[in-house]
Amino acid sequence: MTIEGSRLAQSSGPPTTADLRRENLGRVLRLVHQEGPTTRASITERLGLARNTVGVLLDALVTAGLLAERSPALAGTRGRPSPIIDTVPARAGVLAVDLAVDAVRLAVVGLGGRVLSRKEWAHDPEGSAEAGVATLVEVLRDLARRRRRAGAAFQAVGVACWGIVRGYDGFVYNAPNIGWRDVALGAALADGLSARAGGRPLVQAISVANDADLGAIAEFRRGAGAGARRLLYVHSNVGVGGGIIDQGHLLAAAGGYVGEIGHMTVNPQGIRCHCGATGCWETEVDERALLRAAGVGAELEGKAAKDAVARVLADAAARERTASAAVRRIAASLGAGLASLVHILGPDRIVLGGYLADLLALAPSTIRGPLRERGFSPEARDIVIRPAACGEDAAILGAAEHAFETLFADPLAVVA
Repeated sequence: MTIEGSRLAQSSGPPTTADLRRENLGRVLRLVHQEGPTTRASITERLGLARNTVGVLLDALVTAGLLAERSPALAGTRGRPSPIIDTVPARAGVLAVDLAVDAVRLAVVGLGGRVLSRKEWAHDPEGSAEAGVATLVEVLRDLARRRRRAGAAFQAVGVACWGIVRGYDGFVYNAPNIGWRDVALGAALADGLSARAGGRPLVQAISVANDADLGAIAEFRRGAGAGARRLLYVHSNVGVGGGIIDQGHLLAAAGGYVGEIGHMTVNPQGIRCHCGATGCWETEVDERALLRAAGVGAELEGKAAKDAVARVLADAAARERTASAAVRRIAASLGAGLASLVHILGPDRIVLGGYLADLLALAPSTIRGPLRERGFSPEARDIVIRPAACGEDAAILGAAEHAFETLFADPLAVVA
């Protein structure tokens, strides 16, 4: 069992025939996984491989049970329609976890990004990080055992954590909104899901990463960021996080601090942040900032806070004066921060997730104002800004994509 970092290791030396076959198997499987049902001809064209080569690769993946070939449901057509290639979600799936501020959300995600089942439970406000990890391990062990008995050939664990995570071993330095600090989460999961009494591990791989990084992956592969050259994903409910995808690759660092955009200082005379600093961007634009601006009270937590935010947004949509002014104030702060990030990172697209998508719908011109006023070029002034398409599932789907990388690296060996 391996603990995966943010990038797969690069092999050295010239590739062998076996290396090329393994790589091409992964390319074929990844293509069908990401883009859905397709045909042999389409795979051949997309990957630029010989038709016979694609046939051999597909036959191997079908034999392994990862892909299936079926007749298309087409009525009234002439000739013999091409068979459809699709994934077999139940054969290979991952246990994707979102360690969110208010709850732990878990989903079994099969090949093709299909959510097969869900489970959710609230954080214990009085519980320790150790107790929280122990509960998570217990739930994952139970699910993994049941999936193995059902015949799953591959299963891995992917975890999205709302905090600073060290990429190569899943060590959580700080997750302030759930009260975790210096938690060896990756090691605890590896121990809890390891082989017992000479058996084999319950999962083949474990990955732990920042939730916004994983949300960026999900939006790039399955959402509003598809096709972007450099994508900036910004997410906020409680706190603000960001992820950057450049030419299809997540920008990441071993220490886990890339994309901590919520903690750039924007107002030195502002309020104190959970991180200990004063005037962080997240204190100006997250849900608590909206409640303060609306005079509702940022001390609310959990469901009460969610309900209050929903009421403010609904009132703003109805053009109630106080709520509308609060939304405009937060939107202006959001736009100012985005303008700085555009000049630093140079994205060609911004995707806003969490409640920021609601702000974009309510006050698009206010968010765009600072970009148009401060942009150094037409590209910066008119950058594409879109609401996230994956919604609350962004972190879950991103965690699943991250965990599937082990399978794509060597499909046949993993399922053997």
